[in-house]
Amino acid sequence: METNISPKKRPIRLGLAAAAMAFASMLAAAQEIVPVSEIGGGSSVFVFGGRSRAVAKKFVTAVRARRSKGDRIETSKRVTGQYAKLIKTAPRRTRTDAVKPDDPRMAKINTMPKEQASRLFAGVGEYYMDRDNYDQAIDVFRESLDLDNTNGVAKSGLSEALALKGNKLLAEDSFPVARKFFEEALIYNDKNAPAYFGLAEVLTELDQGAAAAVNYEKALEFDKDLTEIYVPLGILYYQAGKADDIAKADELLTKSLAVNANSALAQYYMGLVRSNQGRDREALAAFDKAKSLDPKMAEAFYNAGETNSRLNQNKEAVADFEQAVALRPNYFEAQFGLGSAHFELAEYTKSVEAYEKAKRLKNDNAEVVANLGDVYRQMGEFNNAERDYNLATIFFERQKDFATNNDAREIAAETYSKVGFAIAKQCELNIKRAVPCKWDAAVTALEKASMMSNNPTHLANLGWALHNAGKTDILDGKAAQGRAKIERGRDVLKRAVDSNPTQVEGPLLNLGMAQTDLGDYKGAIETFKRVIQKEPKWVFALNELGIAYLNDGNSKEAATQFKKAISRDDKFAAAYFNLAKAEFKNGNLNEAKKAHAKLKSLGRADLAGKLESETGGVVRS
Repeated sequence: METNISPKKRPIRLGLAAAAMAFASMLAAAQEIVPVSEIGGGSSVFVFGGRSRAVAKKFVTAVRARRSKGDRIETSKRVTGQYAKLIKTAPRRTRTDAVKPDDPRMAKINTMPKEQASRLFAGVGEYYMDRDNYDQAIDVFRESLDLDNTNGVAKSGLSEALALKGNKLLAEDSFPVARKFFEEALIYNDKNAPAYFGLAEVLTELDQGAAAAVNYEKALEFDKDLTEIYVPLGILYYQAGKADDIAKADELLTKSLAVNANSALAQYYMGLVRSNQGRDREALAAFDKAKSLDPKMAEAFYNAGETNSRLNQNKEAVADFEQAVALRPNYFEAQFGLGSAHFELAEYTKSVEAYEKAKRLKNDNAEVVANLGDVYRQMGEFNNAERDYNLATIFFERQKDFATNNDAREIAAETYSKVGFAIAKQCELNIKRAVPCKWDAAVTALEKASMMSNNPTHLANLGWALHNAGKTDILDGKAAQGRAKIERGRDVLKRAVDSNPTQVEGPLLNLGMAQTDLGDYKGAIETFKRVIQKEPKWVFALNELGIAYLNDGNSKEAATQFKKAISRDDKFAAAYFNLAKAEFKNGNLNEAKKAHAKLKSLGRADLAGKLESETGGVVRS
């Protein structure tokens, strides 16, 4: 068979990109077709597995999914303060009357019976406890127990003093030392709520969440009025992440906010809980409240931005992300979110600026450079897009678990696929400047995509690239090599069609075009009929079917198909050009002239002139 690729007399496949976009817009959201100009003057189609504007998978962060050390210190102060207030009005242990250190009785302490002296020392301990002087209280209670180790008041007093001293140490960021005080406190009183709280804080610092939760729960069991514990315990359950844990976090944070709605930390974590539950409107309200209560909480602004993004409120998201990076200039996740929000608003220059800042903060992050590729692609800067896509694939493949991480492999495959698309779109520009196209590089990228993923879309695009690479070889004088690539492309496209029978429109179109270029016109006719059976209004497919009929010598049926295309799009210049050729072959010179006149009225003097040249000027209207 003859390879039909001559640009001089071949029918026109697609004169206007708008024609392809018209049928592409009718596709389901799971697939999108984008036309790419060929060297011969027509267009084939690239199939995106998702929307062609979509950026790579959004970077997912667990920013501030745990309390900072500063938060823990502040929590310790709040719990200690709450406990100190509670014991002044309702003591949590049996007390004795306070005794001043200079009480006259103290001068006779050495002559008293030990039990009596022990009780007196215990009273001095109470004196120091009333003044929050825990160091002196600890020393005096120890003296009391040395005199009488059965003194219950001294034991409970010492336990309380040790716990409150430990919490004071927590507030001073002395977690290891504090732990010793809590553990000793529990020796003297195993129902000491502030000691259990303090030990839970230490365990939280050590990332022993489950053990910490047990101790927080004991603290609440022994003192239900310590409502300040709701927040740290709720945060721990949120961190655990299971459905039951999230429910517990919700309950505790709800209780906390019922007591004090003006806790920025509680509002912030309630926002995280609501986000986890998919209740984005409520999450946003919580983050906004946290922002108002603590305007310096960068994480609240960041998460508000993320939530606004999910709600497609991208202008609001931009404002939140901008404030987050203003508060923390090295906030990688916020810079990333800012780039994504600008992208969604089609503010590509600003998107590039934000992504480039994110890349400077993490210069090996695959998602950043993949998204930069998407932005440059939308801007028509395809060489830059190809560069960043290639860099992203390197970073994806360097990930430790890449070989077994299916999600990462799918994203990498999608990125390789976009490399092929960027090369093809750059080829459109290169054709006009007589610069060679890199179709072989596109083939290599799409081979990698199809090896990494079973998604038939990548297979379809590999066939498309092979087809175009083959045509490039033939035009470069390498006919045998080019035909072999087109044949391989045809076979790959057949596999793509067979592996995805529900979404075959794009692959079938390219398959039919490959069959036409290989001279298999009857095969092309049957392929395009399958496309039109699924989508009878696709003018692109109707035009291709007409071309196959025309090449097969059936100019009457060809004219019928071109007329169908025109009836659906009366500005489809390619169909008018092909109709004129078909009618000329049919001997219908007047119909051919009408089509010629229509080309001129559409401003397509180039096609009108080409038609005149190919018909010896006979169809000139």
